[in-house]
Amino acid sequence: MATAPDFAAWAVPDLVIPLGGRTYTVRPPSVGAMGKLLACAVLGEVNLGIVDGPIPDEVQAILDTIGPDEHPALGDAYEQMVADGVHPTTIDRMAYYAVFFWTRGKEYADTLAAVLWSPRELGEESEAEAAPKGS
Repeated sequence: MATAPDFAAWAVPDLVIPLGGRTYTVRPPSVGAMGKLLACAVLGEVNLGIVDGPIPDEVQAILDTIGPDEHPALGDAYEQMVADGVHPTTIDRMAYYAVFFWTRGKEYADTLAAVLWSPRELGEESEAEAAPKGS
């Protein structure tokens, strides 16, 4: 009788986030969480001005199911970050990154993160003018 191959080599890898000497490991989202992440990606792209709104009613209905203590992008790593005293803005940025990492891929998430959060010279442009649309 033949055995099935070991699918571990083909499984979606964890998202590993190093921060300040610590490493946070985010497991791939479940099927149920993935639907919520897709809705979060739509919301994020509208909020950032990447795509025009409004949010479709079907997407908003999914967003409305996300509870206040639910973190589909970061999973259990969210609680670990809070316990470690990570600043809320940093956690929010990690969550944005994770949403796009899981829904659009590493390259998209990396590019978006670099555009949004990389330090840069503002020149004559004010910081308010440099903020992403919808922020």
